[in-house]
Amino acid sequence: MNLALLAGPTPPNDITAARWEEQRRRRRLLEGAWKPDLRETLAREYEPQRRRRLGLPDTTKNLFRSAINQLAVLYDSAPIVSHPDAAAAETMRTALDNGGAWELAQTLQEQTMGCREGLFVCTLEPGGVQWRIVPPDLVDGAALITAPDQLVEFYEYRIRTVGDSQVWTRDFWSIRDPENPIYRVQDERGIVDLSEMFGAGVWPDEYRYPDGAPFLPAILYHARRTGKLWDAQRGIELADAALGTAGLLTQWKHVVRDASWPQRYAIDCEIAGGVTDSNGDRYVQTDEASILNFRSTDGLSGSLGQFSPGGDPASLLNAIENYAAGCLADFDVAPADIARTHTDARSGYAIEITRSGQRAAAARAKRPQRRGDLEMIGKVAALLGLPVDGWSIAYPGIPLSMQEKKLLLEEHKERSEMGVTSKPALLAKLDGITEDQARDLLRQYARDRLEFGE
Repeated sequence: MNLALLAGPTPPNDITAARWEEQRRRRRLLEGAWKPDLRETLAREYEPQRRRRLGLPDTTKNLFRSAINQLAVLYDSAPIVSHPDAAAAETMRTALDNGGAWELAQTLQEQTMGCREGLFVCTLEPGGVQWRIVPPDLVDGAALITAPDQLVEFYEYRIRTVGDSQVWTRDFWSIRDPENPIYRVQDERGIVDLSEMFGAGVWPDEYRYPDGAPFLPAILYHARRTGKLWDAQRGIELADAALGTAGLLTQWKHVVRDASWPQRYAIDCEIAGGVTDSNGDRYVQTDEASILNFRSTDGLSGSLGQFSPGGDPASLLNAIENYAAGCLADFDVAPADIARTHTDARSGYAIEITRSGQRAAAARAKRPQRRGDLEMIGKVAALLGLPVDGWSIAYPGIPLSMQEKKLLLEEHKERSEMGVTSKPALLAKLDGITEDQARDLLRQYARDRLEFGE
């Protein structure tokens, strides 16, 4: 690939350039391509000579990706999509499953949480509906004043072959004027119209609701509704902390390798005997029965001694862990939900988010993600000719541990005695399903007992 393409498309303005730069950095952290960012961080922190002594940058721990992976758990179990029309609901579920929508949604939520926005693009292909995740650092767009966090037009920057070369182009979609929706393919600066070359220029009929209103094929997801289209700078502290922590771990590795033992010294004396190897290093072979002989170099009495180790790896690592945990606590994670394990193979900078912390994160994510998911489902329904309105979605959540199930059963028993709960409510919580699904299961269980006994 042309190296110029790796730098990305030309941003349309300085504001978009700043947003793309930050979101691109976070995407590198999420996708494992962040070593150049760490090198740049180390170059700013250490002078060149000391930087060389540190050795290779340590990319074995990534606080940013670890935190996002642990917090983005909303789609670990596939959401439950429902509609009053059972046949329509089944068709929708089949389309979502066949297109891998919920599998892609796991990555989409990580990108949305890490970069603060994520885009899902759905298209109707011969094999059914297909979904694509579009990085926010390859998108520009605009909104109406009346709906400032909803796209009314957007540009998706894509690499295409024009002539004999691969170049950046952009797909331009706009429903700013619903009577005259626009779909074009342009060069990256929007100067040259390439629509005819790529079969664009006419609004596709499938991107219309039953009433004829056009809709964009892209759905913009927000990590949090802020009343703005983009929120790229929020959470910058964790991205900085990930690079800072990796820099400290690079220094820690240097301490372990080069400064974790006592430094011995000799004044006015040298070891008697020994050999000099081909590198000019002088040494003697020793064992537990050896007696080392020293002789004075100036005819006087010499002396031997040792300095303490230059650093304590255990204390330094513990300080780094405290630093990392403190940074994580500033990223919408309660300090009580941060656990560090020192009893197994993960010991040594293993920071985990508890189940309660993950559930709290999932609860916060449900509202903005549901908004995006329902918009996406409505558009898929239009593509498939299904009812557009009336859809609902439920998220099963993180499965309960045995201890949590025991506590839930005890709570159910107490609430049942007060008459303020029911078996469907209990089963829904235990199995992570809706109460209507729990009622159907309980009816099936009752029929099974009549047929097969207890």
